[in-house]
Amino acid sequence: MLRLTKRSEYGLMALAFMAQSGQAYTSVREIVAKLRIPRRLLAEVLKDLSFSEIVEAVRGPGGGYRLTCPAEELSLARVVEVLEGAGTVAQCTDGSRCDLSPSCTIQEGINLVAQRVKSVLNDFTLAELSDCTTPRPQPVSLAQGLAV
Repeated sequence: MLRLTKRSEYGLMALAFMAQSGQAYTSVREIVAKLRIPRRLLAEVLKDLSFSEIVEAVRGPGGGYRLTCPAEELSLARVVEVLEGAGTVAQCTDGSRCDLSPSCTIQEGINLVAQRVKSVLNDFTLAELSDCTTPRPQPVSLAQGLAV
């Protein structure tokens, strides 16, 4: 099974918390206290999200982090790519050729899986993940989207 790293899990949790809180800025201390996320890793994740302009950071009293766009406009694909890099399902799905390429019996299928996983993440927003809005109708269910 494909799995997100702790960086992506914590990043998505923190972003969802910010989206749900309704506050102008949310401090690292508040996120750590409410979500019980390790402070050091959260700080690294928020730094990366700030560098990529997914969140804005403000220092000082009343400062913290806030989303730079509405949760309805932030795809999970963007967040995961920032925190994990351009992910691949298998070596051949990133454009590389593996040693087994000439005789591989799953290359076309695994490329299809990679496309569908990326499509699901592109189509799913932070708002849907954090239940901030009613989910948009999806043309393909997750189970159907991952079927080969």
